[in-house]
This record gives sequence, C-alpha cells and structure tokens, in this order.
Amino acid sequence: MKLTALGVYGPFPVAGGGCSSYLVEDGDTHILLDCGSGALSRMLRYIPLSKLDAVVLSHMHADHAGEIDLVRYALEFGQGNTPMPVFSPETASLKREAFAPVLTEDGMTATVGSLQLRFFAVRHAAPTTGVRITDQRGHALFYTSDTAYFEGLIDMARNADLLLADACLADESNPKALRNHMTGAQVIALGKAANCKRTLLTHRFGANPVYPLPDGADGVFAEEGVTYEF
Repeated sequence: MKLTALGVYGPFPVAGGGCSSYLVEDGDTHILLDCGSGALSRMLRYIPLSKLDAVVLSHMHADHAGEIDLVRYALEFGQGNTPMPVFSPETASLKREAFAPVLTEDGMTATVGSLQLRFFAVRHAAPTTGVRITDQRGHALFYTSDTAYFEGLIDMARNADLLLADACLADESNPKALRNHMTGAQVIALGKAANCKRTLLTHRFGANPVYPLPDGADGVFAEEGVTYEF
C-alpha cells in the first residue's frame, strides 16, 4: 500500500499549497482520502479519474471536502465511472446522480477493491470519522482527520504501519482549538503509545506550518507530492 500526500494544510493552505487530500493505492485499488483545495488536479498527476474507486471524506468542512463538487462535475462530463462511492459522516449534500453516498458511523466497515476500511468517530466541531485502511497483507494506515486528543485514539491506531494525524497546533496555548485539533507533541505521543511504525504529522496550520517538535521526536511533517510506501 502507498499514500501520496496531495495537500497537507488546514484550515487554509500556504501559497501554492493545498488542503487535506491524499491518494491511497494498493495495486489496482485507488481511494481519494479527503478532497480539500487542489485535490483533483493533483490526483490527476498520478491517476485518471476513471481509475478512482472511491472517495472517503472524513467530514464536510471545506478544507477536507471543498473540491468534492469539482469531482462531481468531472464525473458528470464522463471523466470517470458513476455512481462514485463517497463515504462521509454527512451525506445530504452528496445526493447527486454522479455519487453513491455511504454514511459512515463509528465501527462501520466497508470494502473497496483490495482494501478494508473501518471508521471511527473522533472529536471535532462537525461529525467526523477517522479511518483505518488495511490491505490483504495486513498493512494498516490510520488517518485521524481533525480531532482533539483522547485516549480512544490509541486503540484505533494500534500497531498501524502508518499514522497520518492532525497536527494543526504548535502548542497547548489555545484551549478552544484543543477541543478540535491536536498539537504536534500530542501526535508524537499518540504514535508512540499506539506502537505505530511511522508517524506523519499533517493538517499543518496554513498561517504557521512549521513549528518545533519534542526532542527525539520520530514523527515528520507530511510533504506534498511525496509518496509513502508501507
């Protein structure tokens, strides 16, 4: 399995950057994981829309789902297969002929091609589901999406080969923001507590995307255009 970071910023990008979107691939299976700004054009660098099997939206905030209607337009003009499965914790706005919306709930499982998906409710201002994606060899990716830290994340991420986690905050100085996002230090601690093989910090704050991590931290910031294989 491999993951390509298409956009890594939130809630808005830096100049030339994109918001949360990732291409997950396993053989002939291709999933667009979140669909923030720049998602479609960047995905098309790697695969045509006709090879996309499904879209997974963690939640409907614009920096995670803002380009889903551009995907719809392209599908309506024959650029891909319809109806396209779109997994989301809110589906009212996805009831279009081009889409086959699937409502995600805590503990729900689904299969897309060679990949198994398990969804988990996380703690954010809007209904949001993180997702654990597992291939047939047992390799696992856990994506937190936007969430406050809570101990339940440890079991969700347990022994994942790759933890892709919201690290929007530099520190704990903003109590209101901590109700919706994690700090870089919290992400590093989560990866260690869950025994993840690799940790990537993403959803980097567009106004200040680089900040110090704890001494000895083994996590790294996800970089746009980089493919991570596991």
